[in-house]
Amino acid sequence: MNGDLVVFAFIALALLALFTYMFIRDLSNRPKSKPAEVYTVIKCGDGAERKRKYQEGDYVGKQAQDCPGGVVVGIYKEVPQE
Repeated sequence: MNGDLVVFAFIALALLALFTYMFIRDLSNRPKSKPAEVYTVIKCGDGAERKRKYQEGDYVGKQAQDCPGGVVVGIYKEVPQE
């Protein structure tokens, strides 16, 4: 009975080691993704829209100094295509 338990524990440990190896190997083969760029969309008083890089403190509805009567109307991120 005690010998069966030792064999079972050895097999369980070997399977755990195998699955851990496969998981780490899969992680190392994944391509590294590029960081996303965050942009702010500003609508000017004359109706034109501008896009610029996100600045700390931007939020939708904030008055923008980029153009006369400018208001932040959107914030989004773009992931570069490979």
